[in-house]
Amino acid sequence: TSVLATNNETLRLFFEKKLFMCAKERRKEAMMMWWLWMVLGLVLALLAVLVVRTLRFTPPAQSAPAVEPVEVDGEKATEHLAAMIRCKTVSRRDKSEEDAEEFAKFRALLPQMYPRLHEVCDHEHIGRHGLLFRWPGHSSEDPTVLMAHYDVVAEGDLSAWEEPPFDAVIRDGCLWGRGTLDTKGTLCGILEAAETLIQQGFVPQHDIYFAFAGDEEIMGDGAPQIVDVLEARHIRPALVVDEGGAVVEH
Repeated sequence: TSVLATNNETLRLFFEKKLFMCAKERRKEAMMMWWLWMVLGLVLALLAVLVVRTLRFTPPAQSAPAVEPVEVDGEKATEHLAAMIRCKTVSRRDKSEEDAEEFAKFRALLPQMYPRLHEVCDHEHIGRHGLLFRWPGHSSEDPTVLMAHYDVVAEGDLSAWEEPPFDAVIRDGCLWGRGTLDTKGTLCGILEAAETLIQQGFVPQHDIYFAFAGDEEIMGDGAPQIVDVLEARHIRPALVVDEGGAVVEH
């Protein structure tokens, strides 16, 4: 009888301990769920506030700046770009396969097409093909750098072309050729705008640099060399604009 009573007491204590542990675990789980719901509630409340504030946000009214009409000689600009396209400035990793005369021909075109720009702007030839222009503004602080490159990739399979890649054919209002988008078109647009504004007597508020590389397609050192020159002269641009995607319709 004594042994049986002891066993019963042991079982009772064992089950009481088990029940206590289970109750403790349930309280712990309940507490964790409570915190989880609290955090979830706070996140949802924050999201609700953000959505409401976004929907109610109205930007302050601003008057649009006056836009002055700009006259562009589209025919001349097209002729200039066509002349650039006819220069077969194909960059190659093996320099022995690169036609240096085509690059020189391209560079020789620029003073002929943009004489006023070359009179007003400082310009220099950096490295093999790099070109750097400085259009002086009222201040040399916080200058802008406009970038482009005038080398192109090889023409590839000629049968895939609707028009010869270096003939600069104009058909149905489109100029066809290697480099029209990537990025002789950008370079031409920059210089056309600058030449036009210089002829009109415009002076920018801050210096503007034109940085043109001739080996971008092969990830050459033209652009890094120009950067080194600017850094050596302690020139820190406020804005740098390089090539981006094109929006075309054809």
